[in-house]
Formats: sequence, structure tokens, C-alpha cells
Amino acid sequence: MINLDDVNETAYYIPYREQNAEPPEPSHPLRLAFDLPNGPELRWNAYKSAWVKCLDRVQTLVHELYEPVVAEVVEKIESAYNDDDQTDFTSLALPHFEIPTIAVANSSSADPYFLSSVIFQLRSIAHLYPADCVNLSTAMKSIISGFLSTSGSSYRSSAKILAAYDINVLVAWYSAQKADTRPQNLILLLHDFEQFDPGVLQDVLYICSQHVPSLPLVVLISLSSPQSPLSPQSYLHVTYPRSTLKLMRIQSVIVPSGPRVLEEVIIKTFVDLSSVNDELDIVPGPAVLEFLVEYATRFNPSVHALLNILQLAHLKHFLTNPLTALASLVPHLPSGINALSLEPTLQEPGSTEFKELLVQRLTSDRNDADNSNSTSSLTALTRAVHVAWSQFRTRTRSIRLAYLLLQGLHDFLSEKGYKGLGNHWGSTTVPAFMSTAAQTAASTSSSRYPQYLRLQNYINLLQLHAQTHSKQSAKDITYARTLLRKLRPEELRAYLNTLIPKLQELQNELGVDIPTGGDEGEERSNLNLAEVVRMLEEWRSEAEEVYRAYETVETGTRERNMNQAAVEKFKLLNENLAEWMYEYLGALTTPIESIPLWDVCYTGSAVFPSETLNPSIRASVIAGLLRPKDFAAEPPSRFSHVPAGGDGYEIAPHKAHAGQKDTQQDNFAEEEIGDEITDDSEDDSDPLHTFPDTSVLFHRYLESGKMINVYDWFESFHTVIGIQRRETNAKDEVKKRKGKAVNGIVSPAKKKKGKEKARDSDLDGDEEMKDHGEEPPDSSSNSEERHQLLVQARFIRALHELEFLGFIKHTRRKPDHVLRTVFDVGD
Repeated sequence: MINLDDVNETAYYIPYREQNAEPPEPSHPLRLAFDLPNGPELRWNAYKSAWVKCLDRVQTLVHELYEPVVAEVVEKIESAYNDDDQTDFTSLALPHFEIPTIAVANSSSADPYFLSSVIFQLRSIAHLYPADCVNLSTAMKSIISGFLSTSGSSYRSSAKILAAYDINVLVAWYSAQKADTRPQNLILLLHDFEQFDPGVLQDVLYICSQHVPSLPLVVLISLSSPQSPLSPQSYLHVTYPRSTLKLMRIQSVIVPSGPRVLEEVIIKTFVDLSSVNDELDIVPGPAVLEFLVEYATRFNPSVHALLNILQLAHLKHFLTNPLTALASLVPHLPSGINALSLEPTLQEPGSTEFKELLVQRLTSDRNDADNSNSTSSLTALTRAVHVAWSQFRTRTRSIRLAYLLLQGLHDFLSEKGYKGLGNHWGSTTVPAFMSTAAQTAASTSSSRYPQYLRLQNYINLLQLHAQTHSKQSAKDITYARTLLRKLRPEELRAYLNTLIPKLQELQNELGVDIPTGGDEGEERSNLNLAEVVRMLEEWRSEAEEVYRAYETVETGTRERNMNQAAVEKFKLLNENLAEWMYEYLGALTTPIESIPLWDVCYTGSAVFPSETLNPSIRASVIAGLLRPKDFAAEPPSRFSHVPAGGDGYEIAPHKAHAGQKDTQQDNFAEEEIGDEITDDSEDDSDPLHTFPDTSVLFHRYLESGKMINVYDWFESFHTVIGIQRRETNAKDEVKKRKGKAVNGIVSPAKKKKGKEKARDSDLDGDEEMKDHGEEPPDSSSNSEERHQLLVQARFIRALHELEFLGFIKHTRRKPDHVLRTVFDVGD
């Protein structure tokens, strides 16, 4: 449900639905070039399956991140009125009881996952919004009614003299509850605390404090503003006076949010190999991840924004590439449906173009000499698709493993006090001798600049072989080899003891999903980890021998007095490890685009449809008023006929800007859409009287000055409607003549006079009123008067629509004029 009171949103999309209209039938995406007969349905089902899996993964990770903080908040609320707190009041000799207050920072209503988790574990919660707190009586009435509604049964106070906003009504209701059903605490949740009127809320808190603890109220404050761990000062302490703060026993809780949480969710969802057996169907490419970083940095780093971006990326991927139907046809693919199979589908008559495209992609992307034999039959073609799928999963895991190796090396060197691979891989560890406050401040400041370091490094690995991007990842791999050569014996031993257990754990996870080996170029899914671990085990044994020889030498003269054999062995070991890491990382970072059918499950460098996420509302409204037929006609865009996502997010139509570079996925949609788009050149020749009333009025609006005379505006509108009326009557007359000619009744046209002419004019007026939803009056009424009333009603309705859209405003100086608010409208 849309919350229209959310101050964090600037606009809402509410689709138009006619009254008493039948629910629309479920629609599917448009057909594309080279598509299967049931391709739109297959791609839509694959999209829903892939998006639900991604949504569940993100929500699970978010709840895991919030779980410790949620448990802390719930524990503070439940223990707000225990015996220890009551003795604290007495021992401290306070003059009054304080209201237990939990101030939760970074809990914006735009990101409702945290608050929903807290609310789910509590009962007897009354929600108070800024719109309910315009004055004291309204606020108290909202609080009392909110708590009374939690009981599940209607309550009527026997005290008839009490008003609905009197807090004694709440006291009487709580006292009337049975001991076994009486709630332990009454939680008052203040949403968007920064938007409340401080004057009204001060009175509310004072009234509530007079009935504590007989009325066990607990105030839970949702603060959108951040709070520093080093300073207890928050918006609550800065805005409200001491006289109000002393009424509350404030406990602060900081919710993890912002760039660090968003980056951690993305890394655990798409980069980490810990959940490889439950991999997602779609791998986002660098274009999607770069837009996500830019949007989170400039606008909104919330989980809600992350889900919107990921859902749009999934939609665009499945709606613009016909090959994504393979996700529903091949059982081994992530979204594969076992009831379907690729081979029977390709035998259907309408699948010829899809089969030709599939064969072309497989033969053009493969480098082996026998590529023609691999697609000679349907069985071989199906086998080639499975091989391509295995290669894709292995390639994506390879790049993720390369990132984890580089990040692990940097973290290890940072723990040893070195700079590591550089500041762009993360800040160095704060020295232990610093105070706790200094460590927190240093880590906080270093994590803020620059942001999204880990995610940007992963993006650089995906773009390692791109010609238009920097070669930072290549420099990092080379620098990693240099750093490994400089490791000391104890550091080399410690690094191998850290690296080998991680690779052994990955070997157990990676070796169970896809069969290894193959005769047709299928890569091994375990990435040769068994051989890698065996080789590292041998090097670790040699490192142990060098380390023991290193420890037997006295401090200060170790390297000088070590025997020459141990020194040579140590240098050789360092060189072998450095060269192996360099070559292994180079093999792991082979581009994903070099394997067949990479674009089935990988978004690549496809341009992200940013207009659907951050549209230009003002330009769209003006364009709709100037050219209404472009929007009222059948939408030709690639996102046409796409219903909302599974979680309720609405997807707006998307039209790419001119000049944008389309990738291979976009070309399929452009080729098919080009045959269905109607000729837009007619817009310039369409007469004004064919436009809707609001559009007609807006065109006259643009021709006026700063102030518009409403009567002159109406006269110009009346002139256009007159042309519309005459054209409609002429068309109706032609239809009547054609109807008579078809029935064999042909009579010469004659000029009508007197009552006959007036009767026909009345009928025309009645038909016009029926077209606009009005009931025609008696035929004896004046037709011209009815027409004038109809034109006035249409003018007032169009005028109100323009006023509702914000194009005009009234002035007290001239009641018969309105002020124009929009100027410099482009064509």
C-alpha cells in the first residue's frame, strides 16, 4: 500500500482504473525478434523465479544484519518496568518517574525492514505519525484510539464526561483489562520524529509522564538522522529543552545503515562464495553495479533503493533478450522448469528463428575447430547449451575467487601493519595502543572516504579486459606479486596458514554443484582447487622448515647468520608463491563475455534504465499535455504490458534516450519494436480540436502571459470545442447517409426548416452529452443552452486538472484572473 504521507518521497505513480471495470487479464512482455512462440510467457516466468530468489536472499541478509539490534531494542522495551528499574527510581531519589524512551537512530521510514522486524516481536503498539500531531487534542486522540484498537474488542468507558482525547480513558481501559490478557507494556512508536511539531509533542510527553508507572508507557522514537558513536547528542537532545528531556529515561540505539550496510549486502549476495550451492539466476554486470554505487552515493543508500534497482535490472534483462527463455527450458539452468525441455521446444514449427539464433551464437562464440559438429543435431545443440552453462558458472566463480584472494591478501598485510594493496582496498588497521574513542573515530572517518571500496574493486575485475576502463585491477595483481616476494619467513608461514583453510572450505563447496570435466570444453567447477591446495600444502611444509631454522638464530642477526641453503630455499619459496599467484589470478580473471551464451544469465555492460527509477516528472507531464496521443496510444516501449513485481513495486515505461549505446541485449528489442511503432510524424499535423480538453486548455495556456483572463481563456476554449462539434456532426451525417444507402433508402438531401431543424439539433446535443457521460434533458429545452452548459462544465473540469497539477494559482487581486506558474516550456 502506498503511504502518501511519506515525506521522503516526492511523487507517486497511481495507475488509472475505471470504476466497476473488470480486472485486467494477466499480460506478458512483447514478442521480440527471434522469439519462441511462447517466448514472452517463458521469459516472464523466468523473471519471476529469478527475482523472487534474489529478493529472498537480500531480505534474509538484511534481517540477519538487523537481528542483533532488533534483539537489543526488544530487550530494552520488555525490561523497561522490571523490579530493578523500580528500585533505581527509589535509590536515586528522583522527584518523578521517567518515561522509558528508546531513541533508534538511522531508522528511516523509507527503509522499513528494521521497524517491521521490531513490530513483529511486540504487541500493544500505537503508531503516531506527524500528520496525526497537528495539535494536542488530535495527537492524544490518535494515541488513545491506537491503543484501544490493539485489544481486538470495542471498549466503552462508563465515565461519560471524559472526552475522547483524555488520557484517563486509556488509564481506565488498561485497568479494565484482565491480568492474564493485560499487556506488559504500552509502546508508543513515533514515526519520522524529525517531522513532529516540538511544541505539541512536549505537551504530549508531559501528559504521559503524569501517569507513569501506573500506565506502563514506553516511547520508541524512530530517528532518520544519523548519530555518531562518539557523541550522545542527537536530534532529540538538540531540539527539545531540558524540561522535556528530564521526563524521559533515554537509551540510544544505532541501526546499521548507509553505504557500509548496502555494500555488505551486495558483497554477500553476488560476490561471496559461501552460498555457491544456492547461486542466483542473474549475475549483475558492471553497468548495473556502477549505477547502484552512483545512485546510493548521490541519492539514497537504502535497502529499498537497492531492491528497486535490482528488480529493474532483472526486468530489462528478461524483456530485451529472447535467449533468456533458455532459463525456463533447460532444467540444469537456475530457473529451469523440469516439465519443459529445450529439445521438444526447438522441434516446433515456430522455433526456427530461435534455433538459428542459438546455433549462430554457439558457433560464433566457440573457438574450437569442431564447432559445426557440436550443433549438428538437437541433442548436440542441447548438450552445447549445457556446456556453455557450465562454463559460465565456472567463469563467474573464478572472478569472485580472484577478488577474494586479493582482498584476503590485503587484509592479511593490513593486520601486519603494512599498507597492503592500497587505500582503495580499504583502510589499514588502527594501532592497538590508541584509545577506543580514537579507534572508532579513525575507522569511521576512513570508511566514509571513499565509499564502496570493496564493491568498486570487484567492478574493476569485471572490467579488467575492457578497453574503455582503467587498468587498476591489472596493477593490483602485479603489485600483489611484488608484495608476496617481500614477505618475511614468519609472515609467509602465517599467510599460508590463513590461505589454505579458506581454499579447502571453498573446495568442498564448489565441487558438488556441477559435474567436473568434459570432452566438449566443459570446465571443471572446482577451479583446480584440489591441485592448488596440494601444492600449497607442500609449500607450507617447506615454509615450516625455513621458519624453524629462522627461529634458532638469535634476534638481530637472523638473516645474516642463517645458513645459505635456508636462505636460498626461502627466496625460491617466495618467488614460486608470487609467480603462482600472479598466473593464477590472471587465469581466474578471464572475461565472462568470451564464453558462449554469456548474456543469458549476465547483464554485462547493458545500459541501466535509469529513467524508470528517477524519471523527470515535470518533463513527462508537460510532454503528455503537449502530445497526448503519444501516451494514449498503444505503448511501443520495451517495458510495455509489464505488471508490477512480486513485491508490489510499480515499473514505469522506459524509453531509451537518443544517443545511448545499446548492447547486444538491446538490439533484439529495437529490431522487433521498429516494426510495431506507429508513425509519430502525424503529431505535428494533428489539429488542436482532436486533443483532450486539458491538452487544449494547456496549449492556450502557453500562448498567454503571466496572468490569464479566465473569460478570454474560456472563449478560446469554446472556439476549439465549436470546431470539434461541427466536425462530429458532419461525421454523423455522413454515417447516416451511408446507413440509408446500405439499406436501399436513398433520398436527396434537402434543407430542413423550422421545427424539423430544431428537432435534429436537439438530437445532436443529446448525443454529445451522452458521449461525455451526461444525461440529456427533455427535447423541449434549448439545445444551444445545453451545449453552453456542457462546454462550461468541460472547461471547469480541465481548469481544475491544471490547477491540481500546479500550473495555475489564484490571486486575490484579480478574482477573474489566474497566475501562470510554468514558463519556458520546450517543444
